[in-house]
Amino acid sequence: MKQPKLGLKISELRKQKGFTQEELVELCNINVRTLQRIESGEVTPRSYTVKTILSALDYDLENLNDNESELGASGIGFIAPKEAKSIHFLLTLAWISGLFFLITAIFEGIADYVRIEDDEFIYGQWGHLTVKILVLVFNLLFLYGFLITGKLLKNYLMKIAAVLMMAALIAFYGYDIVSIFNDPLEIEAVFLAEAIIFGVLGMLFGISILKSGKKLRTQAFAAGGAELLMSFCLLTVFLTPLALFLFFPTVILEMVLIFKIAALVKEKK
Repeated sequence: MKQPKLGLKISELRKQKGFTQEELVELCNINVRTLQRIESGEVTPRSYTVKTILSALDYDLENLNDNESELGASGIGFIAPKEAKSIHFLLTLAWISGLFFLITAIFEGIADYVRIEDDEFIYGQWGHLTVKILVLVFNLLFLYGFLITGKLLKNYLMKIAAVLMMAALIAFYGYDIVSIFNDPLEIEAVFLAEAIIFGVLGMLFGISILKSGKKLRTQAFAAGGAELLMSFCLLTVFLTPLALFLFFPTVILEMVLIFKIAALVKEKK
């Protein structure tokens, strides 16, 4: 295990044992300043020093190597227990929000259809407003899960795609909400613009998920492939009905992906 992960791990083990730095150095026959520099990641200790410290902490060096292998396989580096707890909560909130997003999207679809066909609000203006706000909030929370995932996996494209999609959502839903109480532009033109923009951003998002395929394997390939296919259909415009058909399985696959990431983080709590 390399620095700074090694230093963080030693610090974590020391605190679990209830040792101060002064108490630990007495058992290891090294000075406090050296231990401080190791824990802060300033220096890389010799293998003998690492073995001595781990021995004093009753921790097997092989376990350290096993942990490193697991980190490489999952793609998630060392996370402090307190931070892991917070991240796990946010990821859990994200995939649960994805579920509520799917449910509220059904009501939104009905509302939009009636508005286009009959120029009416099936739930009334305030009901329509409530549905739009709920869909926006749940969708943003769901995408925030991918922003966190991008940070954990060091997938910068995923972070960029998630932020761009969140910004586009706020812009379009902001207009949609304002248009409830004001004369809107041609609603068909707005939906056309949404299809094209979310088609482009969705393809970028799908590629970013596929980039995680080496680390997350089947789930990433399935979710990324579904996102790409759905986004391509949106981008062509005339295949939009097929995109709507693909919407539910795509979101479900993405929920499963975030759920898996949350499970990996939970192991580090």
